[in-house]
Amino acid sequence: MKELGSEKACIALGYFDSVHLGHRSLIEAAHAYANEHGVVSCVATFCNNAYKLFNAEDKQVYTYAERCDLLNDMCDCVLPMRFDARLKNHTAEEFLHGLYSRHNIKAVVCGYDYLFGAGAKGDATFLKEYSEAHGVDCIVMPQYELDGMRVSTTKVKSFLADGKIEQANAMLGAPFMISGKVVHGRGAGRMFDIPTANIKCSAGKMLPKAGVYGTVCEIDGVKHYGATNIGARPTFGISKPAVETMLADFNDNIYDKEVKLYFHKYLRGVQKFDTPAQLSQQVHKDMEWYK
Repeated sequence: MKELGSEKACIALGYFDSVHLGHRSLIEAAHAYANEHGVVSCVATFCNNAYKLFNAEDKQVYTYAERCDLLNDMCDCVLPMRFDARLKNHTAEEFLHGLYSRHNIKAVVCGYDYLFGAGAKGDATFLKEYSEAHGVDCIVMPQYELDGMRVSTTKVKSFLADGKIEQANAMLGAPFMISGKVVHGRGAGRMFDIPTANIKCSAGKMLPKAGVYGTVCEIDGVKHYGATNIGARPTFGISKPAVETMLADFNDNIYDKEVKLYFHKYLRGVQKFDTPAQLSQQVHKDMEWYK
């Protein structure tokens, strides 16, 4: 994804950590303004896990790399910002002064609940007043609701933690996605004639509730149906959690390849089977989820 240069831009401000429907509405507004005024549309987003400065255990719905991939079709460029102790302690005015002095900004777009600056003292009203005083247009977007429910990253995370993947997907506006490199696993899938890919994810990436999901794995731009186990493998006495996806009608060697895994349906919880053969029988059934 291209980073913002010296071009005049309309910038959508926020974290955009889950790129949910509310975020998408902000980005669409920025893109529409940019098209109307002949400038580039840009999304400002943190390139590190900003949650770590507040809660070391909190994970991101999407990593920076995943967000850039998602944003590629929504805007012209991104403005990566590193959230560190220095930025955390900037006042709202210092933050905006730094932003506006470094970049050629024609307009900004934010949500009604946008907060920024030390102690979250800056809000949408402050942003609008400051921007207008500096000749920058400011668009404040209203609350985004889906079926009467406020769309938020907190709610998306709650759905993912409960294994409610279809509800999470509805708020995200697209299937929840994991990207990562295929690494060597235990090889058990091959024993049962089930091609298996173990995916190494970023340590800061939130995973859905442990269980088995109906998924689609994108490899070299081609999508393959399958089923994915998130968590332990108790049938084999393995308690260490992993992301292990079983692929239908696939036999290529994909070790070290970067793949994308899209989650569509929660199928069942993680189970311990009496024999590997029973597990194999169940996995073959799991992989029929899309039919």
